[in-house]
Amino acid sequence: MDLQEEIIMDILSRLPVRSILRFKCVSKFWMTLISQSYFTTKHFNHAKNNQSFQKMLLLNKEFSFHCSSLSSVQLFEDVQRLDRPCSGKLWGWKIHCYYDGLALIGVRNYPDKDFILLLWNPSTRESVVLPNPKFSQEASCTWGLGYDSTSDDYKILKIDGKERNEIFALKSGSWRKIDDHPTGDNSVLSDMDYLAFRHGALDCVGTSSNMGYLAFVRGAFHWIDSLLNHSVVTFSISNEVYGEIPLPVGLDLVFDIMHSKQGVSVLEGVLCVYSTRIDHGKYTFKLWVMNDYGVKESWNQLFTIQSTDFYSITPKYMFSDGNVLLRCSQLKRSGSVFKTSNESSGVWPQSDLECIQDGFVYTESLTSPKLLTWY
Repeated sequence: MDLQEEIIMDILSRLPVRSILRFKCVSKFWMTLISQSYFTTKHFNHAKNNQSFQKMLLLNKEFSFHCSSLSSVQLFEDVQRLDRPCSGKLWGWKIHCYYDGLALIGVRNYPDKDFILLLWNPSTRESVVLPNPKFSQEASCTWGLGYDSTSDDYKILKIDGKERNEIFALKSGSWRKIDDHPTGDNSVLSDMDYLAFRHGALDCVGTSSNMGYLAFVRGAFHWIDSLLNHSVVTFSISNEVYGEIPLPVGLDLVFDIMHSKQGVSVLEGVLCVYSTRIDHGKYTFKLWVMNDYGVKESWNQLFTIQSTDFYSITPKYMFSDGNVLLRCSQLKRSGSVFKTSNESSGVWPQSDLECIQDGFVYTESLTSPKLLTWY
């Protein structure tokens, strides 16, 4: 690559995806330059590592997908509706998980309610239909998407709690059953809002229940198992070996689905665990981050939130100023609202008419799902 190409590529790599897609029409030279895998990687790394690069929030609404630019000052700007990744009449859909600008979506069509699994890039609107797992897609399935640097391949992990765990490699295009956890139990603690049913809060119609996802960091998937109540379960994406990481002292370890909820998340590339506990009508949310991966003593409690209204809180993203974006479920209100960890932060949306199932913060990417699959 000569100097002129390198300069043009460096300038283009700093632009949002929408502009880059338009610039493909400038000339054949620009089209070729932008289509290179080297440029795709360069653009994504710049977007991911540069704090000033605009992050996006993908919103899973009741019957549509929307996206919005994101900042800690004004949570949502320019909320735009996205074209659905598949056509036809849909009975329901759900974003299962996301990673590197890609989202794994489960779709059921109408009227047959056949299950379709899609890998979707919301920035480019490209999607590809993936083969269905060998075993049925239970409502209790938990999903994870991650990148295996050893094999240079993206992989999907599905855990359904019935000794039918499966892994899918995009390059091979096939699902494969994997060994269960050594305990012989797959009772994964999901992120379902069980507390909602106890206190009369309503879920949105047309979509499945609000299950959790497997957090991916340090080349491994992470989750909390209801039997191993002192550890986070890990599963290496490359060598497929299970492990455990001790939970922090002070985490509510009473696995009572009617009174407590625990989960795992990733904030700024750091493993986090959180819990919500109800006691006499008051909900207490606690968030810990693991500063030194794998070292129990490095758990640090970031903050505590007490409320009589938010029965479920899930951390989604950490801003450069340390504020954390939270997805919250309120009593007697359908769907979810968002706020920051700042005590004075308001909630969005304020209107009860908007029903949001979930939201995922993502970095814009030019990665083509179709080019990741070799089958």
